[in-house]
Amino acid sequence: NGPGDPETVSHLVALCRDLQRQTGLTDICLGGGVALNGCANARILRESGFQRLYVPPAPGDSGCALGAALYADRIYFGQPDREVPDHPFWGPSVDPRELAQLAREDGLPLWEFASDADLLRRLADELHASRIVGWMEGPSELGPRALGHRSLLAAPQDPQLRDRLNREIKYREEFRPFAPVVPIEVADQYFDLDGGAAGSGARLGRFMSGVFPVRERWRAQLGAVTHIDGTARVQTLEPAMAPRLHALLHAYGERSGIPVLLNTSFNLAGEPIVNRAV
Repeated sequence: NGPGDPETVSHLVALCRDLQRQTGLTDICLGGGVALNGCANARILRESGFQRLYVPPAPGDSGCALGAALYADRIYFGQPDREVPDHPFWGPSVDPRELAQLAREDGLPLWEFASDADLLRRLADELHASRIVGWMEGPSELGPRALGHRSLLAAPQDPQLRDRLNREIKYREEFRPFAPVVPIEVADQYFDLDGGAAGSGARLGRFMSGVFPVRERWRAQLGAVTHIDGTARVQTLEPAMAPRLHALLHAYGERSGIPVLLNTSFNLAGEPIVNRAV
């Protein structure tokens, strides 16, 4: 069976439940491709007995390699724990001057704004008018999820906009859902997170690693990011992780009434996330 098969997910939950009973531990960290299964992760958090579940931003084969390196560093070489910034942005940076030069060379319209506030107001207006925004900022994400530096952003209300993204931009099947990104401080208002904004569900949402119910009263207004079963793979965004995107969410919320955006990776189907401008 595949990793998304309900029987397989139930088996994963049972394995984690047995592990928790045997060890008595409160925390579990998952790596490998199976940890990309947000449905399984959310069920493990709810049903296994572990209080906290940690999934890195790149939990595929690279996540296993990272875990092996950390194990060797701590166990074989005896290195102490070290503080590491809790964000996924470890790739090459984007240079705004390079983007501006490319726009000029291709004859594309270019606007430069005097302040972030002016930029964010303009983007909020564009998003509210059902336009799709390509968002590039700073170092690129580690892993397969768009988490705030290489994203395609859109309004979350209209399922037809979701279908257009799949059909005309991503070139993938129309049934595939998109993820919402929401400021962590209001996330529990729209999504049923385990433990609220300060709980383990919100932590799982930090790297878009868990699937949670969309609260019923908001499902119609979040139609482009709500899956057929009423759930969504939520990204909960703290201001310290991606401050400009966090500010854009609030600017869009002031414009639309809901500080939530559709967030999908800046790439075509089957290709890696956009890295640099050229």
